[in-house]
Amino acid sequence: MSASVINDMRKEVKRYIDIADDKTVKMIYAMLEVEQKEDEWSDKVFLAEMDRRTKEYETGAARVFTLQEMEYNAKEAYKQTGFCKIAHSG
Repeated sequence: MSASVINDMRKEVKRYIDIADDKTVKMIYAMLEVEQKEDEWSDKVFLAEMDRRTKEYETGAARVFTLQEMEYNAKEAYKQTGFCKIAHSG
């Protein structure tokens, strides 16, 4: 798109925002906020951490759980806390 087309679009968006209801303004703001966040896959610190964790997993240094193990552990912890008695009592 040409610069003049983009400029016209900016003007139209600004006019629209000036008359938009609160819900629409919040929605537009949220979209812009997400767009402004840096892409984590281009973040060198994030990528280094992902590489470190992957190496730990591949070498067996990291403690990992299957989904079934996580579900079982969560259910057992829930039972041991007594929350299930509270949740099921009327």
